[in-house]
Amino acid sequence: MRKQFIVLIVVMLLASCSSFVQNTQSPSPTSTISATQEPSSDVDASWKTYTNAEAGFSIQYPANWQEQALPDINAGQMHGIALQGPEGAVELKWGIGFGGACPGGYQPIPVAKGTLSACHTQREDGTELWSLTGDPLPNDSFGGEAYTNDATEESRALVLQVVSTLSFP
Repeated sequence: MRKQFIVLIVVMLLASCSSFVQNTQSPSPTSTISATQEPSSDVDASWKTYTNAEAGFSIQYPANWQEQALPDINAGQMHGIALQGPEGAVELKWGIGFGGACPGGYQPIPVAKGTLSACHTQREDGTELWSLTGDPLPNDSFGGEAYTNDATEESRALVLQVVSTLSFP
């Protein structure tokens, strides 16, 4: 099972890199503006909160989304959580073993207090992926991905709203 998960992650990374290289269009002005708007403070009262006191972060997400622990990787040194719903998902990871580059350059993406760097990719089918990176945790590296499951503006807005609630107290 663990080998299958690692193979799946590698395939997803290769596919997103391949899609990025094939998509020579730059993100539309609307995409850039939406991704850099101020964090949303008006989340629905029914939203749930995931808090990881040990790593040092919390995030809010819609009540109809599901929380799932990701299997540890990198010989147990990298941990993760997935928050998934019909519109998309946010996967957050912390620990040791991050790496990679963003061919198009990173852009700031707002979180509850400040910003993280994000590598934005729009796939051929119109779905979007933000690879998050940064070092906001005191003892671990931090990263993750946020992505849409379809090309609608509603899904895009909701996924970015979830990311905007990410907090590092």
